[in-house]
Amino acid sequence: MKAGRAPQERRRLTGKDRTLEHGLDGEAVAALLGGAVLKGKEPDVILRRALIDPGVYANPDAAIDGPSLVRLVREIQFSLDDVYLGFMAQECRMALETERLLSFLNCATFGEALRVSIRFTNAMSTDVGPGIVEEHGAGLQHICKYHTVPGVDRDILVWIRFVWIYHLFSWLIGRPLALREVSVRAPRPLQRNGFDRFALFSCPVRFEAPLDALSYDFSDLTVRLVHGSIQEYDDYYASAPDWFAAPAGEPSWRERTQQVLIELQKAGLWSAPIEVVAARLRTRPRRLRHDLALEGESFLDIRTRLRGELASAYLLGSDTPVTAIGFALGFSEPGSFSRNFFAWAGMAPSAYRAAYANDAAKVAAATALLKTRRIA
Repeated sequence: MKAGRAPQERRRLTGKDRTLEHGLDGEAVAALLGGAVLKGKEPDVILRRALIDPGVYANPDAAIDGPSLVRLVREIQFSLDDVYLGFMAQECRMALETERLLSFLNCATFGEALRVSIRFTNAMSTDVGPGIVEEHGAGLQHICKYHTVPGVDRDILVWIRFVWIYHLFSWLIGRPLALREVSVRAPRPLQRNGFDRFALFSCPVRFEAPLDALSYDFSDLTVRLVHGSIQEYDDYYASAPDWFAAPAGEPSWRERTQQVLIELQKAGLWSAPIEVVAARLRTRPRRLRHDLALEGESFLDIRTRLRGELASAYLLGSDTPVTAIGFALGFSEPGSFSRNFFAWAGMAPSAYRAAYANDAAKVAAATALLKTRRIA
């Protein structure tokens, strides 16, 4: 089986894309075409085949939308027969991409698919070096290394690969991935039209970081895949997905449960029983346990994790004394808070604050979390 290009829409080229107030601007479009240009391809030809007005090319006052971006990337890939858009010295043929997909489409969970995908990618090219690192008490960091050729914009490649990874795995599990953080070595990209190309990730983004990485939530790693064939993959691209929009999918039971528990925690109910949460979700406790289990989750784990996340956010995002944090989070005794926090994070609250007080990324994430979940 071979993954084919998505059918092109049967419409005439118009100036629609060029008049967008928001979207990926023409300078970024030119950067995406950089590898193809180095290999002697005419950008106007590729843009027309992707149903994009060639006048967008290198024009900071023009832009394309999310479906146009998908068509452009696919057209560059097929024009060069190269997954990495001509940015690497060693080409990675599209047939290898199909084999890589086949290697993990039949995996049971996202975590398993991620590990299989990384192993296969490492075998495909010496110019790409992905890896995974566990973040203590937080999640899994997916580090990506790209060794590009001179004359191309490495930063745009990192961005488009992160977009592809995010949308692909969100599609595989049937809902948006709960990214904890995106970190990139590049500075924040600025466009004249004000479009933020990183906003689609819906998580904190750290620019000028020491490495390029996506950070996943541990709870996503056990979520089962809902798609498992190349045909479904081809159908996904044929549907002209919008890569600037949140991935499609209904909120998971984990997300719904978390939202109800957060509301109850704000009201001071820290150990809400599953019966109360199930009633708010208009389901039965037994059914809620079952649906959460299908997503690789448990009610008690979610409740404990939310409390621990908020505790760590207070420790790094505020100057509140440890004892006061414990009382604010419903612990009647300081010792009880310390024991519970140690069980969650593997260290005492004061040690956690000392260990990460100078970690700018963790402090920023903690501050952002407090803005939405601080207890009044």
